[in-house]
Amino acid sequence: MAATRAPTPVSPPVEDGWGYAIRRVWRNGSHDLFGFTADRHQADRALARDHRFWRSGPVRPAAVYVVATPACAVIAHPVDGCRSSSCPDVPQRGEVR
Repeated sequence: MAATRAPTPVSPPVEDGWGYAIRRVWRNGSHDLFGFTADRHQADRALARDHRFWRSGPVRPAAVYVVATPACAVIAHPVDGCRSSSCPDVPQRGEVR
C-alpha cells in the first residue's frame, strides 16, 4: 500500500508579527485594511493589482497604498469600511502618528 502525503497546512500570520497590508480609502472617509504579508514586494504587487482592478470602474477609491502593520491589526480590522483614526496609516514599520 502506497503512503499518501498529507497536504502541508497553510499557517495563518503570526498575530504579533509585522508586515505590510493594503489600505484602501473611500471618498466617504472610511477605509479598508486587507492583504497582510511579511514581504514588501508581495504587498507592492497586490497594490498594483488593486489599482488595475479599480482603474476602469465607475466607483474608485480616493487612495490605495501599502502600510506597515502588525498582523493582529489586519486580522481584527472590520470588513465594512472602518472610520477609526487609530488604524495603520503609514508606510514605515512601527511609526506612530
